[in-house]
Amino acid sequence: YVMGRKRYKDQILLQILQLCAEEESASKTQIVYGAGLNFRTVIPYLELVTRNRLVEIQEGKVPRYKTTAKGKKALGYMRELRNMIPEPQVPAD
Repeated sequence: YVMGRKRYKDQILLQILQLCAEEESASKTQIVYGAGLNFRTVIPYLELVTRNRLVEIQEGKVPRYKTTAKGKKALGYMRELRNMIPEPQVPAD
């Protein structure tokens, strides 16, 4: 991720699903830093993935987010699509 470049919603969702699939789960803090978001902007994304059952919340002292089987399937499709449509090359300064 390059600072100053706008990301699309699908790119952010892909990062969140990847983070929640790695290490079996991720805390909100890990998602915020791993996806390059802030604590306010991550909330709608987490609500979206949990509402659509792509991620489940594991309750505990620190809630953790885990990618579900449906989320892993979606992650696979999103990765395939990303590979089919590469990012445009940005010229170096």
